[in-house]
Amino acid sequence: MAENLQYLIDRIQKDAVDKAEEEAAAILSSAKDKAAQIIKEAELQAKNSLEQADKDALVYAQRSEKALKQSARDILITVGKGLEKMILDLLSLQVESNLSQDTIKELLLSLVKNYNSELQVALSDKDAKALSSFILGEFKKQLQAGVQVESDSNVRFGFKLKLENGKLSHEFTNEAIADALSAFLRPQLSKIVTEVATQG
Repeated sequence: MAENLQYLIDRIQKDAVDKAEEEAAAILSSAKDKAAQIIKEAELQAKNSLEQADKDALVYAQRSEKALKQSARDILITVGKGLEKMILDLLSLQVESNLSQDTIKELLLSLVKNYNSELQVALSDKDAKALSSFILGEFKKQLQAGVQVESDSNVRFGFKLKLENGKLSHEFTNEAIADALSAFLRPQLSKIVTEVATQG
């Protein structure tokens, strides 16, 4: 009887241990499945995050490149305008320094063949006083028409020729000459700046 009892106890213990092992195995398997699912979801989320980060980095790089190109373009435009202004200022100074009284005489004598009617020559106060005798003498003689000399406060260097009582005029002032030359230079300067920009 003691043996049967022992057998029964051993059997109950074995059944309990077997059941506990089965439950433990089921719990362990479920835990492994859950862990695998969590890892899979985490890997997918990490992959998605990396892909989004790559996309964001690409967009940021494109924006940065665009901003740099715009900045470079703005710098070139600013430098080009500064260069243009500097060259035009130098040009204006050169025109002023070369519009001496001797140059005015030469210009008037070279223009005399283009006019055969009475003229008014408008000069700065200083040049009007200094060149009156030349204009009323040699220039008038070659013009073979009447000529008047007048002061014009708007003329600093050079002169204006007025015809038909001032209805028609031609300017040979520093401003007019500099404007004519700068109109020619502006496209050339623009071309140079564009060439430099495309090379850089």
